[in-house]
Amino acid sequence: MVTDPWNQTPRLVAFEHTRDGPSPENTLLFVPGLNEGFLTTPYIQTLSAALPPSYSFVEVLLLSSYSGWGHSSISQDVEEMAHCVEYFQSLRPGGKTVLMGNSTGCQDVLHYISSEGSRPIVDGGILQAPVSDREAIQMIYPREDYNRYNNLAQGLVKEGKGEEMLPNEVSLPILGARVTANRWLSLASPGPEHKGEDDMFSSDFEPARFQSTFGIAARRGVAVMILFSGNDGFVPSTVDKEALVAMMEKAFVDAGGKLGRGSGILPGASHTVKEQGDIREELHTRVKGFLEDIARGTVGQK
Repeated sequence: MVTDPWNQTPRLVAFEHTRDGPSPENTLLFVPGLNEGFLTTPYIQTLSAALPPSYSFVEVLLLSSYSGWGHSSISQDVEEMAHCVEYFQSLRPGGKTVLMGNSTGCQDVLHYISSEGSRPIVDGGILQAPVSDREAIQMIYPREDYNRYNNLAQGLVKEGKGEEMLPNEVSLPILGARVTANRWLSLASPGPEHKGEDDMFSSDFEPARFQSTFGIAARRGVAVMILFSGNDGFVPSTVDKEALVAMMEKAFVDAGGKLGRGSGILPGASHTVKEQGDIREELHTRVKGFLEDIARGTVGQK
């Protein structure tokens, strides 16, 4: 079912997967990664069918979907997501609301539950493939190009032209979309400060950086589950995935956070869990368990 929940915000649409049976009382809102949109993430249809009957699966189409990410931001995404959350909470008052992101959608989810601002409260967040866009870009681009494009974008921002598009060669052939100077710097997050708004999951962060996001989410009472793909092609081979996930989880738990029992590495999984069989079923099992625990109020209990 396609619905237009944001009458006050034109051109924003949600796609709700419906099933036979009683109307669900809870909602899982899914936010995809860069260049993605409706039904483009491989596991969408199988996951939506595997959810507990009390949950409805909703795909959120933001202005940043498909190639729109190049001239948007995660702050803008969060504003749009808030309208969607408000709409579905009005349809299901008293029900649970959980956000799930894939890839860059994880930045949206974590920003929603940890950043400043007035928005509807959600009960949980699932981060599937929370990888560092900065480290992925550094892995893909030659160092000389990375530095040159950073300098170009920084120069435009200093001139007050942060919303100006960079030349096609910067991002279109490799990342699939034209990109503004502001969004390039948000994703590429040049050093030494690495202040890019999108830079949330980099392996070279000190614990304090994760405490400023995961710690805040924990103190707000939002349950979290991390599903880091064990065979993610966008993670440099030098990154210790287990240690990285452990740092994120520690920042969350040390602040009193309710961590999903399925949180951790998803062995053998690619970035978007395109695999079928046991790997896909493991994804289903962990998400379903987290949602059931949220509905029962038992997340984080042993």
